[in-house]
Amino acid sequence: MRTIVLFTLLTVSFAYTAVPSSTDRNCGSLYGVFLDAETGQGVGGIQVLLNEIKRSGVTHEDGHFFLPAIPMGTYTVQTFRIGYKNIVKNIAINRCDTIRVEFHIFKAPIMLNAVMVDAEEENTLDFVMDKNPVELEGKRLRRQLGRTIAETLVNEPGIDQRTMGPAPARPVLRGLSGDRLLVLEDGERTGDLSATSADHAVVIEPMTAERVEVIRGPEALLYGSNTIGGVINVDRGYVPTTNLDHWHGTVSYQGESVNNGHSSGIKVNLPAGPFSMHVDASMRNTQDIKTPKKKLLNTSIITNNASLGMSIVRPWGLLGVAGSLYDSEYGIPGGFIGAHKSGVDVELNRRHFEAKSEFYFQNDWIKRVNARYNFSRYYHLEREANGIPGIEFGVLNYNFSLMARLKDHPHFKNGEVGLWSEYRDFAAGVYAFTPQAVEKKIAGFAFQEFILGRFGIKAALRYDVLQVIPQQEKYDKKIGYIQNRNFSDFSGSFAAIYEINRHLHYGTTVMKSFRSPGIEELYSRGPHLAAYSFEIGNPSLGKEQGIGIETFLHFEGQPGNAQIALFRNNISGYVFPKNTGQLDYSTLLPVYQYSGSNVIIEGCELAFELLPWQFIAFSGSMSYVYGEMDSGEAMPLMPPLHGKLDVQLLWNQTTIGFRARAADEQTRLGRFEEYTAGFTVYDLMGQYLLNVGHYLSSINLTIENITNQEYRKHLSRVKAVMPEPGRNVKLLFRIYF
Repeated sequence: MRTIVLFTLLTVSFAYTAVPSSTDRNCGSLYGVFLDAETGQGVGGIQVLLNEIKRSGVTHEDGHFFLPAIPMGTYTVQTFRIGYKNIVKNIAINRCDTIRVEFHIFKAPIMLNAVMVDAEEENTLDFVMDKNPVELEGKRLRRQLGRTIAETLVNEPGIDQRTMGPAPARPVLRGLSGDRLLVLEDGERTGDLSATSADHAVVIEPMTAERVEVIRGPEALLYGSNTIGGVINVDRGYVPTTNLDHWHGTVSYQGESVNNGHSSGIKVNLPAGPFSMHVDASMRNTQDIKTPKKKLLNTSIITNNASLGMSIVRPWGLLGVAGSLYDSEYGIPGGFIGAHKSGVDVELNRRHFEAKSEFYFQNDWIKRVNARYNFSRYYHLEREANGIPGIEFGVLNYNFSLMARLKDHPHFKNGEVGLWSEYRDFAAGVYAFTPQAVEKKIAGFAFQEFILGRFGIKAALRYDVLQVIPQQEKYDKKIGYIQNRNFSDFSGSFAAIYEINRHLHYGTTVMKSFRSPGIEELYSRGPHLAAYSFEIGNPSLGKEQGIGIETFLHFEGQPGNAQIALFRNNISGYVFPKNTGQLDYSTLLPVYQYSGSNVIIEGCELAFELLPWQFIAFSGSMSYVYGEMDSGEAMPLMPPLHGKLDVQLLWNQTTIGFRARAADEQTRLGRFEEYTAGFTVYDLMGQYLLNVGHYLSSINLTIENITNQEYRKHLSRVKAVMPEPGRNVKLLFRIYF
């Protein structure tokens, strides 16, 4: 690791002294100012983003900004600032020129994602094709910020969360979770084990996240072959992607009453000579959760997270490195079948290193080439309440990717081709008997968008090869012959979108997915302490292959937007831990055997945002999922019909909101599952934006479950012991500087 760091730093230093400066003949600059449309005063703190090359900057207090060393070409400028409308505008950067622009920006203290269209000919088909189904940033992200990424996203359409206490929560998208739903950090794997078991936490702290997005369809295949459920990407910005001429950032504090919890975080981007630097740090300390019945014991969380990144940006591209650490201790409650009476304590840590490079080209085919290397070391230890170790896991994860972004041509845009590889070294210890094993993966992929008149088409193709190599091939009388396994297959997706009129679009997506079983599914044998199960692998498992179809209708205009989607996923060889109904008498744990089945998962989603008047906004969503195995049994762990309705009152810099969350009863139960009753829960929310000098502050106050209602969620394993959290007063205070 030391060699890699030294080599990267030497490369960065050499690049700084040996390459052209920002006066390169093939580069220009963008200089501009943002003025309040009502007062004419400069507006500071506006984030300015050049989409195509991911360059960004922030306006000074007087509203001015400067982006140097931009390769010549046409770019889409996007802006974001709390309390103002977003702007989308095309800008042409010519050779050696400094382009000067002036924007008049309008206040918009509303919840909708408002867009200023640059001209009448602006193509709304482009907007719909580029729009992700879920995008959380700014005000919307602050309003929904939770203890985990799963809790932050849980009220979005199609999303639920699988929980075994507040810390080990993982998103569920359209009934799919585990590694069928990739959770990424800055577009790369996290290296944790959250996809393998309900007791494992996701090692992403939401406090310092910049943006969270859900990616579906052909774009999802850029990240993995098993993305029929989709991809959740958390943008952290570890490696800076722009030159900085001043420092800026945020300081945040969050407190909540339901667990006497306190969280804080700081994020700073600053210039450091020829370099740009990113620094962030956060901590979270919460006690046991209070429910309407009583406290749910052993649900405390202590988490510390920090990162440091550095880059050098030049006309030819950028070079950067970053490192981060994540340490957490949390509890798994006890009291249900197979559980220790006092629960189990989990300690985990992750160390992460990233090197990133980006090079621009002046030719007719390639716009830029990205190369990335990621390393993570993950360690996880589970202890009984008396401190005796039960099981430990260790994972070394190495990723390398090389991707070329193609130049846009008439009708063709956003083309990408690339290679991706992963080396994963897995080991388990103490009372676990899963053999040490290595996974080797390599994949090639391509993606392209095509627009012709009112038709938009996206297509992606990917080929993956995987080898699973146990440390020793042998016969195990409990699970069978442990041996090397090899898997490979194509995956692909095609999406077509038709512009019925300027505001209404219809689309259909078809996807073929491929997933190979993991080390734990193939070779597990032994008790899993915190999961309260005795797990038995299946070395003869085959690969999963899925066919997914989605059709949707999208409306975007005044007075709001709406979308309805229908989907059906047919997956053969679906792997899951099946409850055998037996007990392992040496540990008194229920036995789960990994097995495969053909399954069908289908459902629908509805989401809308409505602003009938300037002072009131409505939004809501509804999701339904139906899962069935080829035996005719219901699939386990399927979320019931659920949804939400938001009403917000808007007045200058103040927003007051009311939310109703509801779920139907779940009567379609898998084997050994328990019935869950329906519920309706009410929340109150308020936000106030405050300008003090040159600084903007945001105060968010939320009261969740205002009636302190007792209710249970179907995907919570803790529901047999205790209901969901009771009334919770939550405050988030954030300063932007």
